[in-house]
Amino acid sequence: MKTTTTAWLRSVSRMSPEQILTATADQLVEETMFTQLDMANNGYTKLGTATIEFELIDRNTMIDNKIVSLRAQMQEVKAESQKKIQDIAVQIQNLLAIEGIK
Repeated sequence: MKTTTTAWLRSVSRMSPEQILTATADQLVEETMFTQLDMANNGYTKLGTATIEFELIDRNTMIDNKIVSLRAQMQEVKAESQKKIQDIAVQIQNLLAIEGIK
């Protein structure tokens, strides 16, 4: 599959214009994000147009990869929820301590 998109220099990149012009393709890929979105307002620098060719993996592997991603998201939500629950429990304990209630 082949597509054309915009190449943006990441906002955290320290590459100068001279370094960009003399960089290898691999160096540029490390410093670049490819998207159709206008990233200028997010601190990215437009470099030009990129033609990207990629080979899709098989359907089963895609499904497996999505499951791994969803499980990671689920763990993150669990951790955030547990932290909120702990914070609320601390607030309750602090209020009970103020009143001298146990």
